[in-house]
Amino acid sequence: MKKAIIGVSVAVVWGVCVTMFALAAKPEQTTENQFTILTVKEDAVKDYNTMPVFQDLAKETGLDVKWTFQTSTQYGNNTDPVGIKGIDAIYHSGFSNLKLYDYGKRGRIVAIDQYLKVMPNFQKILDSRPDIKEALKSPDGHIYSLPRIEEMGLKQFPNILYLNKKWVEKLIDTNQMPSNVVLTKEQLKDGLDLKRSEFKAILEKFNQLDMDGDNDPKNEIPLSFVSNNWQGNEADLIASFGLPENREHKTVVGDKITFTFEDEKWFDAVKEIADWHDKELIRSSAFTQGENDFLARGQGGRYGSFYWWEKKTVCSNSDDYIIVKPLINDETGERYVGVSNEQEIEKGEAVILGSCENKESLLSYFDKFFEPIYSAQLNYGSIKSGAFKSEKVNGKLIPNDDHGEQSADDFRMKNAPYGVVYLTKETWEKSVEMESRAKLRLENLEAYVTPYKFEGATSIPNLNYSNEELVTLNTYEASLSNNVASWYANAITSGAVPTKASWQGFLDANKKSIEKVKEINQGAYDRYLEALNK
Repeated sequence: MKKAIIGVSVAVVWGVCVTMFALAAKPEQTTENQFTILTVKEDAVKDYNTMPVFQDLAKETGLDVKWTFQTSTQYGNNTDPVGIKGIDAIYHSGFSNLKLYDYGKRGRIVAIDQYLKVMPNFQKILDSRPDIKEALKSPDGHIYSLPRIEEMGLKQFPNILYLNKKWVEKLIDTNQMPSNVVLTKEQLKDGLDLKRSEFKAILEKFNQLDMDGDNDPKNEIPLSFVSNNWQGNEADLIASFGLPENREHKTVVGDKITFTFEDEKWFDAVKEIADWHDKELIRSSAFTQGENDFLARGQGGRYGSFYWWEKKTVCSNSDDYIIVKPLINDETGERYVGVSNEQEIEKGEAVILGSCENKESLLSYFDKFFEPIYSAQLNYGSIKSGAFKSEKVNGKLIPNDDHGEQSADDFRMKNAPYGVVYLTKETWEKSVEMESRAKLRLENLEAYVTPYKFEGATSIPNLNYSNEELVTLNTYEASLSNNVASWYANAITSGAVPTKASWQGFLDANKKSIEKVKEINQGAYDRYLEALNK
């Protein structure tokens, strides 16, 4: 939920003309211990200056840090955010690899690896985790941003399929179950096995009948998801055709960079999903809605099934839903899920401007963020705000699951600044207890999803590119991504049956981009493996 809650992942619009800056210029520093940090924050999130975690950091470091804000829209409309007068750093910068390198080589942002003597926590991380060090480097070997590292093992598998068991029970009670589906009420529990054809037949009944009993058989939504979202997307539905699919249609299989959309099975999946759309088993909104719209629609109790991590976030009647294992391929009898490329090591969370007059002090301040006590509060909310219980258990901070009438997501949205944190397996074992809902997600994934990972498929890690490679990727990768998304959405929602000729034409038209992007990514991936001595 993180990305939806606070908009940490900001799509920086670099080609837009400079708009009148919404943030008034701040006065220059009056002492070497005063700093102004710009952060990207939505209106619902509390003022960082009032957050106890930042007040505690100020007391411990003796630094006077003033936080100033822009929304993601305001920030995205600035073509040169590092040129803002009166600021010393940008939090939630969202800078791409190319922007980090471009600003870094010109000295407009700081090469943080040159200041490690004042950053013992960050130095220890780089020494003990060569994978993190490698992931953070720019083409010249420097590190220009502070990372967000939250390792739970969740992001690689961002989808769980839920089914409304109450509606299925109604089909059983009224003798209206599809003829090709044999189910008893006793089978309706987490871990249900269904072939893709059986699942489709159930959705067809959901669409034909008045399942929610409001005398309107047309307001049920048989299957919902958020297409191309980082979680709760339709990738696992496509994967059921025998592909290591993820939302980017790009993965590693046997150490080779692979585009799933080049496989004929991908075309078969698109053709079938188009049929589901034409039969109104999937509504057009699934391909246009954002997370907030998806979650709002779920509260009405009209979903027959949906993809998400946890059901309580989606629907108020969560007890009515059970987990369906990845759908069985009718032809092979196998199940498949791909692996997402969402990274638990994220670059670009914070950058220090070259114009900052006391870089050492500000970097020593940020170095505290990597300590478990601060990382936990930055990620979930401060102890004083009620994010954790007041007393530790066995030396560990214990999350407070009771936030009154507000949900855990609402509480975190208001109280947690996220950003630069370091939460790893060691942290969970020694310093901080995972949220109960996070532990439940892991249990569900391990029981019902991860055993069916496509053999040999792995995430594409954070890769390092040369300057020439970054320029080439900037030329080809974004346009290729847009072209794939456009062809995919049109093939499913246009009402016309997708043809192989159309799909082959799409591949032919994008052949050069496909080859260039694969070649560069493969080279960078090979270097990554070599650097880690794999």
